[in-house]
Amino acid sequence: MIIDAGKRAALNLMKGTNGFKFIDIGDGISDSSTMHTILDHSVLNTRKSVTPELIGNVLIYTVDFTGSELASSVITELGIFDAASGGNMLSRVNFNKIGPLSADETVSFTFRLELV
Repeated sequence: MIIDAGKRAALNLMKGTNGFKFIDIGDGISDSSTMHTILDHSVLNTRKSVTPELIGNVLIYTVDFTGSELASSVITELGIFDAASGGNMLSRVNFNKIGPLSADETVSFTFRLELV
């Protein structure tokens, strides 16, 4: 059993200086698997840097993308990484197709990671 203080310490490491704070978005279609190390196909030129908020035992990532950032792509996957390029992927999620967005439209994501 990991006690509450241990969970909080682990989550603080995940959000720290060398933590998981880069978001990538893609148009991949494969199912999520614990074997994934990258997105199927990123549509970004550069991953977005975010600072997750720690509330209790939950890290909350909030990120927005404009249609111009997504280059008229349909998006279906999101990943959280510990580096601006390469690095380790913490999590990958699939979702129903979104887009394409017009350049002035925005799509927002809130990702909640709970350590239980």
